[in-house]
Amino acid sequence: MKTTTFIKSIIATLLIVSSTFTVKADEGMWLIHLMAQTNYEAMKAKGVELSAEEIYSETVPSLKDAIVALDFGSCTGSMISKNGLMITNHHCAYDDIQKLSSLEHDYLKNGFWSKNQGEEIRIPGKTVMFLDRVIDVTDEYREVLKSFEKDDETAPYTSRRANSVIEKKYAKKGYETSCAAMLRGNKYYLFYYKVYEDVRLVAAPPTCFGAFGKDTDNWSWPQHKGDFAMYRVYGDKDGNPAKYSPDNQPITPKYVLPVSVAGIKEGDYAMVLGYPGSTARYTPSFGVSEKINITNPAMIKVRDTKLAILREAMNADEKINIQYASKYFMNSNYWKYAIGECEYTKKYNVVGLKTAEEAKLTAWINADPARKAKYGDLVEELRACYAFSAPYMATAIYHREAIINGADLTRLAMRFKGFESAMEKQGCCVLHKDCAQCKNLRHFCEQYFKDYDEQVDRKVFAAMIELYVNNIDPKFFPEEIGNLVKKFKGDYQKLTDYVYKNSVLTTKDRLFAWLDKGVDQKTIDKDPAYLITKSAQTKNYELRDYLKDNNQKIGALRTLYMEALVEMNKGTVLPPDANSTMRITYGTVGGYSPKDGVTYHCRSSIDGYKEKYVKNDPEFDLNPDCLAAIQKGDWGRYADKDGKLYTGFATDLDITGGNSGSPVINAKGELIGLAYDGNWESMAGDLYYNPKYNKCVCVDIRFVLWIIDKYAGASNLLNEISIVE
Repeated sequence: MKTTTFIKSIIATLLIVSSTFTVKADEGMWLIHLMAQTNYEAMKAKGVELSAEEIYSETVPSLKDAIVALDFGSCTGSMISKNGLMITNHHCAYDDIQKLSSLEHDYLKNGFWSKNQGEEIRIPGKTVMFLDRVIDVTDEYREVLKSFEKDDETAPYTSRRANSVIEKKYAKKGYETSCAAMLRGNKYYLFYYKVYEDVRLVAAPPTCFGAFGKDTDNWSWPQHKGDFAMYRVYGDKDGNPAKYSPDNQPITPKYVLPVSVAGIKEGDYAMVLGYPGSTARYTPSFGVSEKINITNPAMIKVRDTKLAILREAMNADEKINIQYASKYFMNSNYWKYAIGECEYTKKYNVVGLKTAEEAKLTAWINADPARKAKYGDLVEELRACYAFSAPYMATAIYHREAIINGADLTRLAMRFKGFESAMEKQGCCVLHKDCAQCKNLRHFCEQYFKDYDEQVDRKVFAAMIELYVNNIDPKFFPEEIGNLVKKFKGDYQKLTDYVYKNSVLTTKDRLFAWLDKGVDQKTIDKDPAYLITKSAQTKNYELRDYLKDNNQKIGALRTLYMEALVEMNKGTVLPPDANSTMRITYGTVGGYSPKDGVTYHCRSSIDGYKEKYVKNDPEFDLNPDCLAAIQKGDWGRYADKDGKLYTGFATDLDITGGNSGSPVINAKGELIGLAYDGNWESMAGDLYYNPKYNKCVCVDIRFVLWIIDKYAGASNLLNEISIVE
């Protein structure tokens, strides 16, 4: 389908929005600014005691003003003091904590507790984003798309251009704007944000609290993690966003969440406000099948191999354990999720359910000549497009996982492309040692080599190259890599030794010595690490170009598919897929029964630490001081009425990645916990919502306060927080 047709299909989609509607169950990460119209009555029926305006308002302070997005939506946080104190998950802060850690200052193992603002640690590049307001720009977006009809370009570029036009048109000083589409173009909204860049780490518990159970407990219930960390947000003297300066002051948020120690019980109302990243619940059956049968298994296979290498090295050496902690977590988190996604997408027969929905849609289309003329053989066209790309999808995944995200060396080598581009632009073959590219690489490599071990990376590299070679479609296999494999007769260890011996990128001293002489094209051309990376990337570009028209057609057909679904379900509001915009989800605290004879209670307690503790185990060990605090049993005001200290609870809230760190709020608008995970049975959730089994795993805020108070003795932090009984 050509671009102009694609644009017209989007515009047609915009015309079908109905002014009357009903809400589809309680599924959904609902748009917060539409909550009063779409969800508030259902929320009241569930038990919320706040008014709609107390939850979301653009004119008076409301709950939404206490909710922040970290790093433009990687996680969510909430403001809990008038002095800019913000709380999120430990795993959201994990990368920052790891980068600050060393054998001398192991904040991962021992935690970090600032006694005053002077001890807080600046985190360069960290951002915190507050939503100010949202406006509907659907009509304006439609006009912009019409003006592009004559342009022959691909849909993604059209969308980017349109977003840019709208964002510039409605720009407002002091705010950043972001245009977002809902339901593949059914609606367009412009979001206004205040973005703060001076963010400092305040507190983090030891990993044995913050990540207790690690991989084994991840994506499961019950869990017992004290998954929290704290930052402070700074601005200029007027409270506005500002670059880092020692003169900056903690901001005073418009709204601060009160923190409840009253506790929770089965059936209590709960809601989450946050920034869920991405879901794909309107993916057709062919796309779901592709994910669980092709792309996920390929990714899992690569990460299985990589994680095994890292795990062995980390368990054997404490320094390596610190260096690779964040890399391991970033690889393992989605690896385990993908395993669960495949298992439960199959168990819930999501492909079958989607196929039935497509059959219903096809019958609805065929029942009316006008609809048939508009939508044609939509489902069959989608089937054909997915069938065309299916043989090559694993190749794309192996390239991404084994090369782009493979060994540290290949990831670093990709930065040579910037040198080549600069030389081409300047018409030279040598760059001065003080050029911008050299300075940037030096800066990047200070942290890179701190968290790099050559022997570990050699093992990863050898394994990744072997996986890549053995799984790439021959049509897109790089000749240069094939020549190296032949040169070393398929011995990947010898190939690896050759690369690491002859690349300037494998040690800090070697790389910096080369940079000090100035960057030359000759060295780049013969560097074996870059040769491998560049040749793989070249073939990946060829694959991208080969699939370009087909992928563009899939995009256009999926937009038409979404339009048909909305039209067929006219009068029902379909929850938009997550896209890192602020959403609300609401429900109740509750357990569940995953299978016959098994029932999980809605709460977990400190007893789980005692039961799971295994001395010297990498996942279930406890630092001596953590163990001592638990054994002492002084729960203070944080104990429940039954005398127990509860560590976590489960709710039926609908969340996904990006919601990590989101505040869990009770009917009165008080903070009762932090969302940090989903249960194993909800792993199909990005593709399909199952209300019977979907659970949001939360840390009990009383456990958080107990760690701050009884374990860390951080009275300076407690004194900032408004705690309510």
